[in-house]
Amino acid sequence: MRILASVLAVVTFIMISNTAAAVNFYDGSRAPKGLYFLTYSTAYFADKVTDSKGNTAIKDYDLLKVEELMRFCYYSPDFVFTALLPSGGVHVGQTDKNSFGLGDASIGGGWFLPVKEVDILPMLFVKVPTGEYASDKSTNYGTHQVDIKPEIFFHKTVNSFSMDAAAKYFFRLENDNNIAPGDELHLEYLLGYDITKNLKLGPSISWMISQDKRVDGVKVSGSARQTFSAGAEFYTKFSGMSFDFSYLYDAFAQNSPKGHFFQLKSCYKF
Repeated sequence: MRILASVLAVVTFIMISNTAAAVNFYDGSRAPKGLYFLTYSTAYFADKVTDSKGNTAIKDYDLLKVEELMRFCYYSPDFVFTALLPSGGVHVGQTDKNSFGLGDASIGGGWFLPVKEVDILPMLFVKVPTGEYASDKSTNYGTHQVDIKPEIFFHKTVNSFSMDAAAKYFFRLENDNNIAPGDELHLEYLLGYDITKNLKLGPSISWMISQDKRVDGVKVSGSARQTFSAGAEFYTKFSGMSFDFSYLYDAFAQNSPKGHFFQLKSCYKF
């Protein structure tokens, strides 16, 4: 039981903050100048954890992560600045452990490239360890480590169709226990079709692959993670607000939880 608890603790620390997610409609599009307030309400459920070959390693894991993310965005004609503050928590049924509170905050900024044919937005985010964390707990909502995240977003609209895509690289630094989760590459794509002027939907895919984790600076061979998730997104807008509903299923996973991701996003312009 002590060995199982140790394995679950490492699984929770490395993976819990990087469950399925994908680019949303208009993430990389130019927006009218002004201040925007966004919320992201998310839930992730996973009942199993996979091994390095994608086979089930842990059954009845009973992972639940819920989060409410508040985000402020300022757009000038070309510059974007944003700040994000999450709150929520995680529960692991197999160990009956949970952690709830504030999450790891992030700040970021970017500049649209001077290209007319497609919107291209390179950004740099920094995630700081403000989240709920206790070194003596096996399950923590926060990660207690810093991420440096260069990202680039793309948006293109042609008649009734749109394309949103993102490429992201997360430099995941060590925490106080000298554990580095392993850098991550994320590739995300969303195809949209306008059903009406204010209604849009389309399929979404997300792929993440990581490097091996490091403990005390030493690479742990065979610990790299990978997930491929697929689903769909629905978008609507009215009365000065817009809403996105997203669903993703982890169709393939290595060294990772395998589950279902739900998200409701709202956006309001001041």
